[in-house]
Amino acid sequence: MEEAKILDEANIDHKNKYEEAIKTFADKLEEKINFLKGKADKVEHSAKDTYNERIELLKQKREALSKEYEKVKNTGENKWQEIKGEASEKVKEIRTETETAYTGIRDGFSYLFGKFKN
Repeated sequence: MEEAKILDEANIDHKNKYEEAIKTFADKLEEKINFLKGKADKVEHSAKDTYNERIELLKQKREALSKEYEKVKNTGENKWQEIKGEASEKVKEIRTETETAYTGIRDGFSYLFGKFKN
């Protein structure tokens, strides 16, 4: 998931930049969800259920990311030093889970489209 580079490049020591990176990643995740919704409408019913489950998981992760964003946003600079490690771990966890879910969907679409071509 190319968008994850946004978080790799974020500097955890600078609250505002990290906050901005979380927000940007969440926005990109929302774009992926909308893209997948459009794709899910085009696949047959049994596969559609699987994709809808993954989309729902991504929505949950997007919501968790939004909550983490709000937490970082509402943390003062002096408190930031205390919570930045925890915040970073939470965001990394969400990132890993979203990458796994998205990659599974993308690979599934590739498989299905390959079958349709043949």
